[in-house]
Amino acid sequence: MQFILFLVVFFSLSFNAISMPVAPLNHLQGRSFKVERVRRNNYVAHGPAALRKAYRKFGIDATTLDGVDVSDFQPFETKHTTSMKTAKEAVVNSEQTGAVDATSVDGDVEFVSPVNIGGQTLDMNFDSGSADMWVLSSKLPKSLRNSRTVYEPSKSSTFEELDNSTFEIKYGDSSYATGGVGKDDVSIGGVKVAGQSFGLPTDISQTFVDDTKSNGLVGLGFSSINTITPKSQNTFFDNVAPSLGEPVFTVRLLSNGVGEYEFGTVDPNKYRGVMVNVSVDSSNGFWQFDSAKYAVGGGPLHQITKTPSAIADTGTSLMMVSPEVAEAYYKQVDGAIYANNANGYIFPCTSSLPSLSVAIGPGYSVTIPGSFMNWSEVGTNTTTGETVCYGGLQSSGSSSMAIYGDVFLKALFVVFDQRGPSLGFAAPV
Repeated sequence: MQFILFLVVFFSLSFNAISMPVAPLNHLQGRSFKVERVRRNNYVAHGPAALRKAYRKFGIDATTLDGVDVSDFQPFETKHTTSMKTAKEAVVNSEQTGAVDATSVDGDVEFVSPVNIGGQTLDMNFDSGSADMWVLSSKLPKSLRNSRTVYEPSKSSTFEELDNSTFEIKYGDSSYATGGVGKDDVSIGGVKVAGQSFGLPTDISQTFVDDTKSNGLVGLGFSSINTITPKSQNTFFDNVAPSLGEPVFTVRLLSNGVGEYEFGTVDPNKYRGVMVNVSVDSSNGFWQFDSAKYAVGGGPLHQITKTPSAIADTGTSLMMVSPEVAEAYYKQVDGAIYANNANGYIFPCTSSLPSLSVAIGPGYSVTIPGSFMNWSEVGTNTTTGETVCYGGLQSSGSSSMAIYGDVFLKALFVVFDQRGPSLGFAAPV
């Protein structure tokens, strides 16, 4: 019985209404706030960088598929935008609803939003795949700041050192951030948490030195994986949730447009049809759910054997699926090959890309349009002269879970709900 509905109820994320009978979410009275995400135009995304970032984050070994060397392809000259939209925080009204911009950098490799810490506003990345907040500060040696404007504790009258506490984040490629811990008033979208704990790195790897667009990270995963010792600390979301109308945040990403995070309410005007609610397994600290079947295009359903569960991760650019799913998908794409140096699939940009349907929970599926799978142009084939593109769908490699990042999320309206906990999926307006 568990997949009867799965077999007959598919919904298009961009065009068709959802038709599943699910209970509506309650809409309680209380404060809420918004965080906008803005895609920056005129920037060529770098697919291999996005995949390396995701592998680094989760400590994933590179896949070992046989393929060609990416150096067989001539890279495009990438013109970097010299200025970014200025991020401004705005309190909208006395009920403390608010909105802040989130600006795409490196062609959606990451999104940054202004976060006010002790009266100082810094651009940071929101990430549902981790549970630490950490910010680059004046405690970091000048040689590692790379000309950034950093948070200065001495300029905040509300800053407190968290004595004898440290944090240390290590990634699979040996990149890291480590240092002490502080507390200060943190405001996002006009809603404030007094005494929010966060890491203050005194040492970072070169990876973070080079990423000058972001000054740190706001983790939106479960506080159980917070790395502060000797006592872990709550995330900003956990701290603010009791004062929100509902203990939720919603995500709506728009391709080539302005998207939004909204905390504290589920706006029925942001989606159509009904919402599918899926149970979340939070035991690993992630927004993890069952995703055990897939179908390429209009083909038959297949069981996913290697990684039959996935996490919803706003901090990952790509959709990273079980290796057998990625292999099966690109077998249906003319000219697609696996590029060794990029650890990813590339294909002629003129190739037709099929849709991909994946299970969400035991009874439903979502279908990601093929157009979402074209992540970026990577170069030209030196033999044929064809323009070559990098796939937005890639293998999750050695990971024990699939990682459904922005390529997946931008096709949906998604509710991250502490109650349960659960995820809600709906067709966006």
